[in-house]
Amino acid sequence: MEDKLKRTANVHSVRFYTIKPRAVVSLAHSKVLKCLALSREDGSIELWDMRHAPYLNRVIQLTPETAVEDLAWSGQRLFSVGLSGKLIEWDLDTLQPRCEQSPTGNALWCLDVNSAGTELAVGSEEGHINIMSIEHDEISYKTLFNKQMGRVLCCKFDKTDTKLITGSVGAVRIWSVSKGTTLHTMTLSGHDVIVHSLLVLRNDTIIAGDSAGFVTVWNGSNATQLESNQVLDANVFALAINAREDRLVCSGKEPPMIRVLSKTKIKREESVCERWIKFMQREPHKHYVKSLVVVKDNIISAGEDGLLCITSISKTNAVITKHAPFLQGSVASVAPSANLMLLRYPQSLHLWRLGVSNEIDGQVLRLEQTPEKLIQLNVAASKFIQAAAISPDSSWICYSTVDELRLSRLQLDPLGVERLTADLPAELEVASHIIFSKTNQLFLVHAESRQLRCFELTENHVEFLYSVYLSAEVKSPISHVELSSGGKYLAVATTDHLVAVWQLDGKESKHLLNLPRYKAVTTALAMHETSPHLVVAYADGHLVDYNLAKSCIVSETGKLVNSQRSHCIKGLLLDASNPDIVIAYNECAFFVLRSYKQKSRALQSPRNKAKRMSHSEDAMTSTNVRRYVCKSTFESQFLVQACRLGDQELVTISIHLKNLLAPLPPPYIRKKFGAA
Repeated sequence: MEDKLKRTANVHSVRFYTIKPRAVVSLAHSKVLKCLALSREDGSIELWDMRHAPYLNRVIQLTPETAVEDLAWSGQRLFSVGLSGKLIEWDLDTLQPRCEQSPTGNALWCLDVNSAGTELAVGSEEGHINIMSIEHDEISYKTLFNKQMGRVLCCKFDKTDTKLITGSVGAVRIWSVSKGTTLHTMTLSGHDVIVHSLLVLRNDTIIAGDSAGFVTVWNGSNATQLESNQVLDANVFALAINAREDRLVCSGKEPPMIRVLSKTKIKREESVCERWIKFMQREPHKHYVKSLVVVKDNIISAGEDGLLCITSISKTNAVITKHAPFLQGSVASVAPSANLMLLRYPQSLHLWRLGVSNEIDGQVLRLEQTPEKLIQLNVAASKFIQAAAISPDSSWICYSTVDELRLSRLQLDPLGVERLTADLPAELEVASHIIFSKTNQLFLVHAESRQLRCFELTENHVEFLYSVYLSAEVKSPISHVELSSGGKYLAVATTDHLVAVWQLDGKESKHLLNLPRYKAVTTALAMHETSPHLVVAYADGHLVDYNLAKSCIVSETGKLVNSQRSHCIKGLLLDASNPDIVIAYNECAFFVLRSYKQKSRALQSPRNKAKRMSHSEDAMTSTNVRRYVCKSTFESQFLVQACRLGDQELVTISIHLKNLLAPLPPPYIRKKFGAA
């Protein structure tokens, strides 16, 4: 019985973390980088790594006033336009604007890049269409088209790059790129019908989705209408086509379902024609869908609910995976000594005292003391809290926005928060990652200079101790930072698959080693409390346990779990009393892993030197490496984060889908035949 109790843990299931859904405005996929760019209504641009399981790799934080309306890729270059009137090319390493232009001075609604990657078209509020040259890594003005009546809501180049097709209120227009004049104007079913989306196929076929719910097909050579089908009751916001151009995907608002049309040959008497026929439909969303992308055989959709949904374009696979609009990085920090938890929201911090239970009723613990919200700290609506933490002894709270960092003294009896403003070191600047050690030291990672800065915290005084320059090894944005329990090792993971380790020793701190680069991006880090071991999780489900003292891998796993293709590992929890146990979790489940010895096996090294350098999976394998095996699985829904509150006590933060969608308007309900 005593051994059984040692293997159990009390779990605080936190379900009062209710983040507001942030609607998705636009999607754009890069075939070169295998990266999905996603813009939200709060102004943020998210970059998702799609090589393996979708993983939120980088976030560009903007304000709602500078929200992005449309995105486009040109090779490895990302462009955006918005209602602020600016065309921006983004630097994906610094996550800052690389180049800015104001083509018309008015709000910009759409953009598209030609197939050669040399020109870019933007459409404005006042009906102006600009062609910009994007050659030689620059953006320069090239051509201004004749002004049209009304705003330009969507635009697409044809495959020859000689024509530009635009959609506005009541009409679809075909323009000559070289002359800037209208070649054809195709009217819709009504003067007030709005063209929301456009597609141009390789055979010069033009497809438009409009506010009346119709998908209309034209011959782009002579502007004749081929067919028109009403696929929704109203508002076809998004269209997408697969690579073979035989499956047309459309979706919108009423109803918010995804409908797939198949190109089918129809024989009538002696003539044969091609028509788009209803093939299948999916219903991953309850609220309107704003944007669609087809990547291989997967349909990626997003809209008002903020969910990124992925489903198959084939009838044989009806699985739908959903990724909730969580914030990047850690959203929860705990103070075990006082049973406190700090939750991070975009514009606020909530400090909670967790519940206390003594009585065991089966497997559910009855609460003797219910959770209590103690403090809420707010920032201005135009700011965003990018990092926050509470010290383990519950004496300090530190958080950082993009513009400023605040350090406050927390007092529980009487309850109060006192912000420190006087005699603060100049090095106490904004941080992308905040870590408190058990010895009253504060570690800040300054993203712009790529420095780790250490501070000593006393009663009411902050003293700067030393800084560690990470820039010699770190060349890309930092995604994860992990500090060992004793403060001896620091592990840093970046977006370019680097995992670097430093040995901390005050001003004598030095770079220790870099782990072999793996083919998948790093999604989670964890350090053992009693031994110099670093556990790393990757987007393809691979796990490794690296011994920092011996510079070797001691445990690893291949394909970890059944859901590793749809959801990557978000976090790792280690057991101080049993180093062979690892708890991994993603959005939909917990996995308890145990490492076992395996039989020795020899590796065949590739003859080619380049292959040896790139073959990182074999490089990370040793004849003495132990194998991780999944022993238990516990399902969950939209698991945000899990933390250790003690040796036998865990905290899990999750959001139920119903609570996530509660702030949104009621979903569209379509009246069915014979039912109200």
